[in-house]
Amino acid sequence: MKYTKNEIKFINHVKKTCKIYGIKCSLRKSGYVKMDGNVRCSGWFDEENKELVVAINRPDWIEILAHEYSHLTQWVEQIKVWKQAEKSLGIVWEWLDGKNHRNIKKHISVARDLELDNEKRSVNVIKTFQLKVDLENYIRKANAYVMFYNWMLKTRRWSKPNNSPYKNINVKKAMSTKFNMKYTELSPRLEKIFKQEDI
Repeated sequence: MKYTKNEIKFINHVKKTCKIYGIKCSLRKSGYVKMDGNVRCSGWFDEENKELVVAINRPDWIEILAHEYSHLTQWVEQIKVWKQAEKSLGIVWEWLDGKNHRNIKKHISVARDLELDNEKRSVNVIKTFQLKVDLENYIRKANAYVMFYNWMLKTRRWSKPNNSPYKNINVKKAMSTKFNMKYTELSPRLEKIFKQEDI
């Protein structure tokens, strides 16, 4: 795999930042990486185990690296929504596993707001390092992912790997190319699309 000059610059920046904060940077030459319980995903940042992991043998790897690196910056800066998410994310996953929690709407809102902040950071990273990413398409995917949290509140399930909100063409098409949507709820139009597409 050949990297562009800007990609190399960005990779080196990520590795350097990880080193400063004692984070293990693992860029794996695979199409996906496995989380606990054999859950496949494209990457993660885990502050507890001090690691940033990204599967780089896939066409969108640079976007994923920008996304996970942005989570690292949230943690480094200890922003308010990151601190709130330390509790809320665990509760959201327990709820998805069937355990009931009061105020689940609040916890899902925290998870959603964390991702919205992160996606805005990711776009800034892509622009700063002049990475070859179609930004309009990226922001549509980001909006689909953020809006998915509102849909998840209704379905109580995570999306299927082969039909995630950011891969589904009709869901993506319904999204804005800017970060200017009403993120606190799903409009009836979007709800209908999420339902039709069985996200």
